[in-house]
Amino acid sequence: MRSATSTVALGTPLNAADPAIEARMAQYRALVEALHRQAEAIRQGGGAERIAREHQRGKLTARERIARLLDDPNDFWEIGLWAGYGMYADEGGCPAGGTVMGLGRISGHLCIVVANDATVKAGAWFPITVKKNLRAQEIALQNRIPIVYLVDSAGVYLPLQDEIFPDRDHFGRIFYNNARLSSLGVPQVAAIMGSCVAGGAYLPILSDEVLIVEGTGSVFLAGPYLVRAAIGEVVDAETLGGATTHTEISGVTDYKMPDDVACLETIRRLLSHLGPRPRAGFPRSRPQPPAFPPEELYGIVPPDIQQPYDMREVLARIVDADSWVEYKAGYGQTLITGYARIDGWSVGIVANQRLVVRSRQGEMQVGGVIYSDAADKAARFVMNCNQKRIPIVFFQDVTGFMVGKRAEHGGIIKDGAKLVNVVANSVVPKFTVVVGHSFGAGNYALCGRAYEPRLMLAWPTARIAVMGGKQAAQTLLQVQLGKLERQGKTLSEMEKQQLLEEITSRYEAQMSPYYAAARLWVDALIDPIETRRWLSLGIEMADHNAEFMPFNPGILQV
Repeated sequence: MRSATSTVALGTPLNAADPAIEARMAQYRALVEALHRQAEAIRQGGGAERIAREHQRGKLTARERIARLLDDPNDFWEIGLWAGYGMYADEGGCPAGGTVMGLGRISGHLCIVVANDATVKAGAWFPITVKKNLRAQEIALQNRIPIVYLVDSAGVYLPLQDEIFPDRDHFGRIFYNNARLSSLGVPQVAAIMGSCVAGGAYLPILSDEVLIVEGTGSVFLAGPYLVRAAIGEVVDAETLGGATTHTEISGVTDYKMPDDVACLETIRRLLSHLGPRPRAGFPRSRPQPPAFPPEELYGIVPPDIQQPYDMREVLARIVDADSWVEYKAGYGQTLITGYARIDGWSVGIVANQRLVVRSRQGEMQVGGVIYSDAADKAARFVMNCNQKRIPIVFFQDVTGFMVGKRAEHGGIIKDGAKLVNVVANSVVPKFTVVVGHSFGAGNYALCGRAYEPRLMLAWPTARIAVMGGKQAAQTLLQVQLGKLERQGKTLSEMEKQQLLEEITSRYEAQMSPYYAAARLWVDALIDPIETRRWLSLGIEMADHNAEFMPFNPGILQV
């Protein structure tokens, strides 16, 4: 067992020649390669034929537009790539939610860019499209970074309109956020590069500045067919709401552009005129590489995520070398807490420990489970990070809080509630990386999606659910058997086993990181070796918001 002193070096060299390590690395690389292959397929959007059709119309695709817009097309950090994955099969699918979105630099400014993909159902809005666009605006709101909209959409996907239009976090929330961003002084630039119809017309017009491309861009509350049906007027799309109409007659848009390329270059020039803005000033020293190569992460984390491993070895391949100072190293050891630097940025880290450890009373504690002492320690540490005004990074591989008579008598609910409270009320930026399990209340206590991390990232080994697959499947089986018994039906042992296998298979699919990313429970599925760069970018993004509310965790039971 490790020493309790906080000055112990973080991590040890990995013996890559060990056959067991070699096999683990090969297995994890296979997971990452599968991730990259499927990601590339999603990036094809509606496919080669529809891409060619956009080119024939004189238009660039959403991804081509973003590449031309950014200072460096290779420095684009895509968020929500997996949105809609495996969903809407009856509708023919919706790759990437029909929208391309991510972080990149435009004229030196870090921005969030969101572009409708007209190769996917003509850029129509599915329910997941709305959710993804709202996430883009949330990032802009939280971090006060400029947002650029590249609009090219046929409007709401009518067969699913009841899941898109009327609720609080449906389509109308986008315009609400437009107005809030404007009131906070967050720059918004919109380019109408294709269709922009009905209620969707308000998104660009609520922005600060609006560009429209001649010949392909159009914006109106009702298109020619609806106008004819509603009032009997016959008018073509260009006369009704084209570039000339809105730049020379209505004054709705600000800049008429001859083509996509000129439009994107003008956006770059507009953003080059942004004035200085206050920063939070998070401390950053000169970046140092990690003590050990990040590629060694493949040999540390087990691909099946069931076996124990040392989370300190993971951290040693992400944080800057010699920057680790561990907080309460010998106490509450199923959670690791400490200060470090990531690419020079000062951060606090809260991470699950997956090894079996011994408590101060001498009892063995299972890795991945949060005990009362660990919850108490982490709550205190989160408060310290708020006192220091430094971001917090959570590394999740949590199977939940400890259960049973001893845990309940020891006040596990009270200590867990304390941790949930301070994470919820934390005012410094939070970031979450799901390495393995993210089960039950552990997901909440360690800053799951509901607790507003500025970015939530997941590795290919991530698993998100209420509980583990085996326990959940057995519980669901008993529920199903009880239902059948009430109906007077009984199953043979073979039928019970078959039902259990069906339930297990379904539940395991729902635990998959792909399932989570499809529903935007996480922002991105990433290669573990990219973790450090993602976190550094996220902290740089968060540094744009200089406003801090007072930290007040309210009433804590002690």
